Amino acid sequence: MMDIKTLKQFKYWDIVLTVVGVFIFYQLLGVVLGTSHPVDVVVSKSMLPDMKPGDLIVCMKGKPKINDVVIYSGIRKYPIIHRVIGINDSYCRGTNPWKIKIENGTCYTVKGDNNRMRDPPVTEGQIMCVVKAKIPYLGYPRYLIFKVFGI
Repeated sequence: MMDIKTLKQFKYWDIVLTVVGVFIFYQLLGVVLGTSHPVDVVVSKSMLPDMKPGDLIVCMKGKPKINDVVIYSGIRKYPIIHRVIGINDSYCRGTNPWKIKIENGTCYTVKGDNNRMRDPPVTEGQIMCVVKAKIPYLGYPRYLIFKVFGI
């Protein structure tokens, strides 16, 4: 018969092995999908009604087309999930409120579905991945951590 100390040791090992297993799975998923950001969670209302806060998204490396949803690195400390609404258009070439001109390489005009304004132009290098799937509400625990702790 197992005593309480032995049971606690097993419980701690289960936690450690679970954390290590999830980390390894995430890294392998990133290698398979070709991106450092294979899974993310929607944390704002900018993509309503298509994507809601707490939705889990899966994405992979790829060249976005108009109407694709992408994850890109912007000026915020966290990645942004928005839709491509233009490629190499005049907005990218300087007719935007920020007067940003991207002349070399591919430039994307992106916008949250629920936002009035477009984002600043996005370079090809800022695009992390293209969203391929959405699983409603599965990312809600991660969303709550973001809302409560800001991380």
